[in-house]
Amino acid sequence: MTSAVRLGKLVESIARERNAEKALDLIAAAALELTGSGHAMLALMNDELGYLEMKHGAGDEFEERAKNGKLEIGSGFGIIAYVAATGETVISGNVKDEPRYHVRFESTASEIAVPIRDQFGRIRGVVNVESERLNAYNEEASGIVEAIAAATSVVLERQEHMQREEALLEIGSALDSALTEESLIDQVIHVAQDVLRFQACSLFLIDRSTDTFVLRGSTSQLKEKVGEIRYGRQEGCTGWVCDTGQPVLLQEPQSDPRWRGRFTEFPSDEIASFLAVPIVYRGQSIGAIRVLRRKPENRYLDVRFTDNDQRVLQAIAEQLATGLNNLRNLELIIRSERMIAWGELSAKSSHMIGNRVFALKGDVNELGHMMKQDEPNLREIAEIQKSLAVNVGRVEEILQEFRDFVSATQLHLEPGDVNELIKETADEVFPKRGEIQLDLDLEPGLPQIKMDAAKLRRAISELIENSIHYMDSGVMRISTRLDKRKKGGSWIRIEVLDSGPGIDEQTKALIFQPFFSGRVKGMGLGLSIVKGIVDAHGGQVFEAGELGKGAMFVILLPT
Repeated sequence: MTSAVRLGKLVESIARERNAEKALDLIAAAALELTGSGHAMLALMNDELGYLEMKHGAGDEFEERAKNGKLEIGSGFGIIAYVAATGETVISGNVKDEPRYHVRFESTASEIAVPIRDQFGRIRGVVNVESERLNAYNEEASGIVEAIAAATSVVLERQEHMQREEALLEIGSALDSALTEESLIDQVIHVAQDVLRFQACSLFLIDRSTDTFVLRGSTSQLKEKVGEIRYGRQEGCTGWVCDTGQPVLLQEPQSDPRWRGRFTEFPSDEIASFLAVPIVYRGQSIGAIRVLRRKPENRYLDVRFTDNDQRVLQAIAEQLATGLNNLRNLELIIRSERMIAWGELSAKSSHMIGNRVFALKGDVNELGHMMKQDEPNLREIAEIQKSLAVNVGRVEEILQEFRDFVSATQLHLEPGDVNELIKETADEVFPKRGEIQLDLDLEPGLPQIKMDAAKLRRAISELIENSIHYMDSGVMRISTRLDKRKKGGSWIRIEVLDSGPGIDEQTKALIFQPFFSGRVKGMGLGLSIVKGIVDAHGGQVFEAGELGKGAMFVILLPT
């Protein structure tokens, strides 16, 4: 079989193999076979850490003496390091005559090292083959190694392309799950960081009241100045992108006439590459995403952003624009719905408070009449005082429920442990004495989530109190577990199961609506408040019990 045919077979193999690591192993093995070498290695560039890594290779001593080795880049660190630094191919018929050679395998007599370049000419690594024979490599062998380098470049670019596709899908998922602009921006920035491997990213959006573009998110120390830093239209490269809706990709941005160096994540003279793309919706620029790369300590590293990076960042910006618009439309709908609920709430609370005030007025008038008597009846006064206290308490309950309903979706998120919160809540709320037993079945090792502990405690306690109301005796079971079956990632599942009468299907459709209640107490906002709290956490709540077998309320919280 000729070398050309064998190379063709290799191309077919790596085209079928979608796993990049396995494809690179196939390439290393083929390099060994096609060149008749004793060892073959792929030394790949780690841009982030600034050295070459040798994860893929073949030969008797590769696993023992070279695999997972790290090589500095530069002319004084061996032939591979020299090729990575200069981009020059090295062919040595006798390595003992090569001053740049560093011994790795004692048996090596001759060597070829060829740079691996991407479509933009940047060096991504080196293909190296070594033989025990002097002058082992001819022109054909050199051509084979160059073909191997090209195949390696294709696999690396395919891997990068797949990673970027996954990142865009992840951002699409974020668009579905994010409930606030802040959470959406945070997720988008961190996904972009994973795929573009930059040192800093900041996102700016227009503030209509000042007609400036204000910082809304950042991965650097600028994070502490979110909401404070802002660019005017055409101010610096960032302001220019925000205003014109045109992207900017600059190497050595300090030489650009638009550059001002204001509000950068690290000193201006340390910036090697600058990329900013507009966030455009319906033809109008509403902000920009800006990413930076720092000048590397190793002068041989090429950290330039590319046209591919720009296209990916623009795709991210387009998705973000859509997500922001969806959130703002949703906010308008929610605001409209809450205004309707406010109207109902005002009418009902006005009626309920009015009834209590009417009763209070009656008690006050009666008390005033009694106080005019020469010898007031203390027993009757005590009864009136008791009635006054009851009615004042009812008014306080109505006002508290009103406040809870209004503030249900206003969260202060911090990392927290759901199991600990449930234990604390049950200890506070569940009756210490009585005929009802509590069974806690909490799965250990659940991941912490961002939550408003006070609000979630309010939701759990409402479900516990609601179940107790419908139970005379029996067992209430509260359980947690990690649920990975839901679309869009894993969730923490909380179940509150009682042994009461259960809920019929017709009532299930109504229980989370404001003012619906099967209890005399309150305004019927309890389960509506629970739903508001869970919704605000990006979760779901529903009733999944069977009539006659008890109620089961389920809360799903995204991890």
